[in-house]
Amino acid sequence: MNKLFAIAGTVYKESLRSKVIISLIIIAVLIIFASLFMSPIALGETERIVKDIGLSSISFFSLLIVLLSGTRLVYQETEKKTIYMIITKPISRARILWGKYLGLLSVIFTIGIITGLFLLFVVIIAKCGLNWNLPLSILFIFLQFVLLSAIAIFFSTFTSPVMSGIFTIMTYIIGFLIKDMAFFIEKTDIIFLKWIIKGIMLIVPNFYYTDIKLQAIHSINISFPYIIFVICYSLIYSLFFMYISTLIFEAKEF
Repeated sequence: MNKLFAIAGTVYKESLRSKVIISLIIIAVLIIFASLFMSPIALGETERIVKDIGLSSISFFSLLIVLLSGTRLVYQETEKKTIYMIITKPISRARILWGKYLGLLSVIFTIGIITGLFLLFVVIIAKCGLNWNLPLSILFIFLQFVLLSAIAIFFSTFTSPVMSGIFTIMTYIIGFLIKDMAFFIEKTDIIFLKWIIKGIMLIVPNFYYTDIKLQAIHSINISFPYIIFVICYSLIYSLFFMYISTLIFEAKEF
C-alpha cells in the first residue's frame, strides 16, 4: 500500500511542478475573478453569469489537465524507459497503474478545491444567492473527471498520447450527447442505426448525469437519491475502466 501511495505522490508532485498545470490554475482563477466585472453587461443576470463562468471554468480546465496529464501517464514511462526499472521492482503492474490514477485524481481534486473555493468567494463578494447546489455541482464536476481520468488511462494503455487524447475527448462529448441520441432513436426508422446507437449508449458513460450546472445556477433542489445514484454510477464506471486498463497493462509486453 505504501508503494501505491508513493507512486501517487510522485505523479502529484511532478504534475504540480509543471509550469503548464500551474498556468492553467492561474488562468482559471483569473477567469472566475473576471466574472465579477461583467455586471454592466449582465443585464440583471450577474448571478447566472458568475456561477456559469465559474463552473464552466472548473470543468474546462479540469478537462485540459486530464488530456495533458492523464493521456501521458503510461506512455511517458515507456518513452523515458523508466518502466523497465519499475517493473523489475517487487510491485505489481496493477499497483503502478492505480498509483498513477490516484496521483492524477489528487491533482484534479487539488485544482477543484482551489478553483471551487475561489468561486464560492467570488459568489459571496458579488452578493449572489449561495445554496448547497453550488458546492454539490463542484463535487459532481470532480466525479465527472474521476470517471474521465479512468477513461483516459484506459486509452493510454494501448494508444499514443495523441490518439488517447482524441478518444478521451470523443468519449466525453458523446457522453453528453447520449440524451439526444435517445431522442434520435425514437425518431429514426433505420434499424441498423438504432442498434449502433444503443450499443454506444451501453458502453459510453452518460456524463449528462453529472451535469447539474443549471440546477446550481437557478437554485433547483437535487434529490438525495439522485446524488447517491450519480456517486455510485461514476464510481462503478470508473472501477470498470480501471479494471480493464489493469488487465491490458498486465498483459502488455515491454
